[in-house]
Amino acid sequence: MSLKFFGLTLVIALGLSGCVRTNTLFPDPLREDLTYNWQIVSVEANASRDLTTTDANSQMPDVDIIWREDGPGDVYLQVEVILEEAMAQAVSQMQNSVKGNRKVILIADLVQFHSLTERARSNIGGIHNIDFNLTVVDAVTREVLSGPAYIESDVHAFGGAEAVAAVARGETMRVRIIQRVSDVIATYLGVAGDRAVQSGSIVEIGR
Repeated sequence: MSLKFFGLTLVIALGLSGCVRTNTLFPDPLREDLTYNWQIVSVEANASRDLTTTDANSQMPDVDIIWREDGPGDVYLQVEVILEEAMAQAVSQMQNSVKGNRKVILIADLVQFHSLTERARSNIGGIHNIDFNLTVVDAVTREVLSGPAYIESDVHAFGGAEAVAAVARGETMRVRIIQRVSDVIATYLGVAGDRAVQSGSIVEIGR
């Protein structure tokens, strides 16, 4: 394929799917003098049933929740489980570094979980848009200790042959999303270590 033809193909693809920013955005990491005494004993994820979703297999449905990899079922519950796994993975790093005695709960209230339809995954891919509000509360009194902090933890979504190759390596959509969300939360909590990420935006194809 010539460079000129490739460029035309890319322009057409972008025109059909739309250019958006892949965002990794969150407030400044929490200070150690705030978190040093925390012992996170539970994580909770809430996906409001007011969030929109669809079964349509179009390129990029304009709804709040798109998740297909777990198959048919309660998509709200499915994405709550994924968020809780990501939070638990982030918290495990905190528990290894901090030995607090104030029991707290980490709560994520979903804003959007817009992954790929089968159609999008079979061709150009896009972005997994994962946005939520993160709050830390006292486990006994429910006093808010931090947040709600608005967090965008998007990740590039493979398509076509790249998606097939990723799955063969064990990098399913679920694995990639959990790792990215976990890294962003751990960075915000100040315990990410070598997996710390930076806030920023990249122009890509997505919602």
